[in-house]
Amino acid sequence: MASQKQRINLKVAGKAYEMSIAPDKEEVYRMAEREVNASVTKLRKAFGDKISTEDCLAITALQLCINGISIARQSEVNDEDMAALDALSQMLDKHINSLGPNK
Repeated sequence: MASQKQRINLKVAGKAYEMSIAPDKEEVYRMAEREVNASVTKLRKAFGDKISTEDCLAITALQLCINGISIARQSEVNDEDMAALDALSQMLDKHINSLGPNK
């Protein structure tokens, strides 16, 4: 069965965009709309007429990508972390097994 889609309208940097999305994703889309518009507004206030809407959107896109990459890197588990977790798991298993049943 095909998933149901709903049509929503988002207004980003003064331009309306209509799109079809999964109903459970609307909140995320609305939050993204607000975040992008807030960033564009902040840049507009900081630079006034010296910056175009396209430049505001480009800077916003770059900032959001940098934030996304930073978050992804922070949540990565490297080989040393995995080895330490494995060693802790083995120690815990050994301790639990040494307790034996009903102890």
